[in-house]
Amino acid sequence: MIPKGNILIISAHPDDMEIGMGGTVAGLAESQTVITSVVVTNGGRSSNPFALTEQRMADVRREEALHAAAVLGVQEVIFFDEPDSAEEINLEVVGEKLVQILSRLQPTEVYTLDETLDRHPAHRLTGRLVKESIRASGTVPSGGVWAFEIWTPFSTWDRIEYIDRYVAKKMLALAEHRSQVATIPYGEGVLGLNRWRAVFADPKASAPAGAYAEVFRRVQVSPPSQ
Repeated sequence: MIPKGNILIISAHPDDMEIGMGGTVAGLAESQTVITSVVVTNGGRSSNPFALTEQRMADVRREEALHAAAVLGVQEVIFFDEPDSAEEINLEVVGEKLVQILSRLQPTEVYTLDETLDRHPAHRLTGRLVKESIRASGTVPSGGVWAFEIWTPFSTWDRIEYIDRYVAKKMLALAEHRSQVATIPYGEGVLGLNRWRAVFADPKASAPAGAYAEVFRRVQVSPPSQ
């Protein structure tokens, strides 16, 4: 995994981090990297098999996110509690909060969602806001800015992390999101994707380099105009 540093992960929903990069997060935590997770929306309008009110679902999802983060070894989870709809997210407030966090943490790496390829509108919006906030804050993560995949598997990627040692912990973290996996067994889907990534990572390889992998696309952030 990546060397020690200060890592910032910014997601749209309480389970995005676990789905897209839970294995990588577990590996980073094991290396004693300091990890901060930011969740933009409250997830209150997600899959709701128990007919909870929107506020109750948001409360449940917050607790699930905290439990899952603890499984992976994340030190801090920051909730923005924005409405669970891309159209209702307060762009100015979120941007200001992100700039403050970036300026305070000065992360060596930032992970977020893909602003163009992900099919979910809140994911794309989050990716765009992160990119704009990094630019506005003047932060220069030495290890780069990376997008992880969720709703749309990447056709190309810039980095692959084999997560064989951490896939069990990733699945445990996903299982903490009980309100979601009750009707959508996305742990199975994610595990299948991670397996596929490892098996088909290199068409020229004589054998896979690992059994499970997560991939990332590099996010290019231009410097602010003078």
